[in-house]
Amino acid sequence: MHPPAGLAYVCAKGGRAAVERLLGGEARPPLWVPYANPGYALAKRITALTARYEREHGRAPSVVFLENHGLLVSADRPEAVLRELRRVVAALQRGLPASPSARPKEPTREVVRSAALAIRGAVFEATGERVCVRHRLDAEIAALLGRGEAGSPAEVSPVTPDEIVYAHGAPVWIETVDRAAILKSLRRRIDRQGMARAFLLKGVGLFGTGTAASLGTVLDMARSALLVKWWAARLGGARPLSKARREFISEWEAESYRRKLAAGMAGGELAGRIALVTGAGSGLGRSIALGLAEAGAVVALADIDAEAAKAAAGMIGAGAAMAVPCDVTKEEQAAAAFGAVLDGWGGLDILVNAAGVAPAYDLVDLPARAWERTLAVNLTGYFVMGQAAARIMVEQGMGGSIVNLSSKSGLEASKSNTPYNATKAGEIHMARGWALELGGHGIRANSVAPGNVFKDSRIWGPEYIEACARKYGIKPSEVIPYYVNKTALKMEITGQDVADSVVFLCSDRARTITGQTLVPDGGQVFVR
Repeated sequence: MHPPAGLAYVCAKGGRAAVERLLGGEARPPLWVPYANPGYALAKRITALTARYEREHGRAPSVVFLENHGLLVSADRPEAVLRELRRVVAALQRGLPASPSARPKEPTREVVRSAALAIRGAVFEATGERVCVRHRLDAEIAALLGRGEAGSPAEVSPVTPDEIVYAHGAPVWIETVDRAAILKSLRRRIDRQGMARAFLLKGVGLFGTGTAASLGTVLDMARSALLVKWWAARLGGARPLSKARREFISEWEAESYRRKLAAGMAGGELAGRIALVTGAGSGLGRSIALGLAEAGAVVALADIDAEAAKAAAGMIGAGAAMAVPCDVTKEEQAAAAFGAVLDGWGGLDILVNAAGVAPAYDLVDLPARAWERTLAVNLTGYFVMGQAAARIMVEQGMGGSIVNLSSKSGLEASKSNTPYNATKAGEIHMARGWALELGGHGIRANSVAPGNVFKDSRIWGPEYIEACARKYGIKPSEVIPYYVNKTALKMEITGQDVADSVVFLCSDRARTITGQTLVPDGGQVFVR
């Protein structure tokens, strides 16, 4: 086990003497094992020292202190192990000063979000890696920051293998929310010790970076290491691992596997990217969200139907997806949705506008309210979400990709579909204008104009199919075959086909493509 109270002793120069004072008088005193690299060397050292302990005490030790590693506690029953562990940790805790504590002075959300974007941008510029970022501030971190002591523990080299494996060593100490300054500090750190996963920002708190799956572990390990070093300083000073020992840990295959396991072994061409998809609770929005996740992105699923968004997020899995309720026509709800993404993952790389409505009426029967509702969702909604995403991407400074889900009806009008035709054409032209505006920031804007996708569609419900049947003078059962036969390939388009197009446009394979419209429709617009 690695309880912070135990690590304080095994990582301190005076730790062994303090343990002997606290527990050495017991009938079965603990065994102290001097540092050895993990694996075979450590196993051999434990074996030899345990054999000597048994000769001296007539039985094996129940508690073993592993220098710069942690504790081993053994007994003949699980319940007895837990009791012994609790007893030992309580005794160790009594020998330590109270942990530093202060009431946190919470920074504003704007400051935290700006800091996360600056850190994410600096990591990308220094390494080319896209990471998620998360903030933490509690009473102990606040106390270290408030006392001005955080800089010293942050500068102490790693004291345990876990700190190296999960946090890549001590946090980078930064004085201000300034990307250039953060980048300079990070590059200095990389030159000296290698990459860092944690950052300690004066007056703001602790930030962890990595995959979405690893953020909690990174923050836990970095926070624990700071506290351990603070305690160790009061036990004769911290005992950092030497450069040779740090290099062994970093290069050892078993620790490399642990690091990948903690990170979730994320892969795919969109690995490290953070996406938000609107209308993601069902239909094409859901298919696109699932496709982005399968390609390695973490995805926020935004939908006015919160339960549908939750259900769709559940298809992706915890850690890689979040559901955010959002009416895309409301600026405050858009801000809240993007705020949730920034708070959880610290940035944004992809926006897919997929929320939409399609009221089917002949022109003479079209209610004004249906026209206005379509404009609000299909145009105002795209504008509201696009504007908010662009502001984040520009501040982040890492480029990005915006994809507007249009339709083949945006390229070639369909009968009795006035509001849909108009808005889908508008979405394409809106993306073209964004491409011109945002290209200087490395942000690409494209459209996908799919053909008719029937499966799992909220648009292609019974009422809409009835309207189409009336429009063409055919039976409802003939509607889908009728549309399929309009395509050159005579095939039905699926949500996966559309998702594949979006993934391509968001990937580096499309890095030179912007202001364009991709048409996965089986050749329908082409032949018409």
